[in-house]
Amino acid sequence: MDQAKILVVEDEPIVAKDIQQSLRRLGYEVPATATSGEDALRKAGETKPDLVIMDIVLKGGMDGVETAQYLKQRFDVPIVYLTAYADHQTLERAKTTTPAGYMLKPYQPNELRTTVELALHRSQIDRHLKESLRWLVTAVKCSGDAVITTNRAGRVTYLSPAAETLTGWGQQEAAGVELAVILSLNETQGTIDSPARRAMTECRMVRMEEALLLARDGAAHHVEGSAAPVVDDAGVVVGAVLVFRRHAPAFPSGRAGVPRFRWPEDRRLARPAGIINLCAWCKRVPDSSGHWYDLETYISEHSDLTFNGGLCPECMARCFPSEPKHHSHESFDNAGRI
Repeated sequence: MDQAKILVVEDEPIVAKDIQQSLRRLGYEVPATATSGEDALRKAGETKPDLVIMDIVLKGGMDGVETAQYLKQRFDVPIVYLTAYADHQTLERAKTTTPAGYMLKPYQPNELRTTVELALHRSQIDRHLKESLRWLVTAVKCSGDAVITTNRAGRVTYLSPAAETLTGWGQQEAAGVELAVILSLNETQGTIDSPARRAMTECRMVRMEEALLLARDGAAHHVEGSAAPVVDDAGVVVGAVLVFRRHAPAFPSGRAGVPRFRWPEDRRLARPAGIINLCAWCKRVPDSSGHWYDLETYISEHSDLTFNGGLCPECMARCFPSEPKHHSHESFDNAGRI
């Protein structure tokens, strides 16, 4: 395993040299030391350290806490504070940078080794967790299913892009809002119990059968899915995950098991959902048994549509070229005659 590289930031050269030598005796690599915040940022960019030991009180325009903030933002490197100041205000400021360790001067060699090893180990675990989280978040974003997570109080902590589309809420504006506000679910009998709350209360996965989701803009979507509790290592429920999708209603079956489409009465052109195989040459379609029909017969037998016979204006002109031109613009009556 490669030696861990550690950057020492200390404005007292003698103290910095002592820390550098102590770390090298413990088997760590110390490629550089820095005496100011600006110097630390420059040398961190050059050496790419695995850990920074930071004195809180530094000379120059930035103190150790401010320098640590920039180092974490730019390089995501763990920080161990080493300082003679341990007052409450200093500790509170240092905590805002989420340090990996905190030591008081004068330090002991065994204390230095223990603090550095624990900080490096914690940093490695955090990196693995962040990488796993990136994979998980990317997979959720690519999924067609909507995902909403909540905390134990039932307030939203995350909405996937698909959930944003279905609910009409954005991730930032939904954060901290009660799930019941974001996800309004109804059945014909009235509002249904929150699947996420039931999952947390009963500590089990809860199925959400077909329900009506009322989006923020008033649109209604038939959805289905499930909710599961999130449990920590101690067995305590800390939140819930709700996964749902648009529900595809089952159509009444036509002959040979082929779905019978229900055509909306308020549309001039009906558009059924799904895919129908269509021969590119003869324009016939198969049913589930493999028998092929011409398109008119298939639609007539597997939908509520009926057809009138007749000719379009272009075909009329080709079939009856001797007829006066005004015939080419005549239309069908209800019986299909011209």
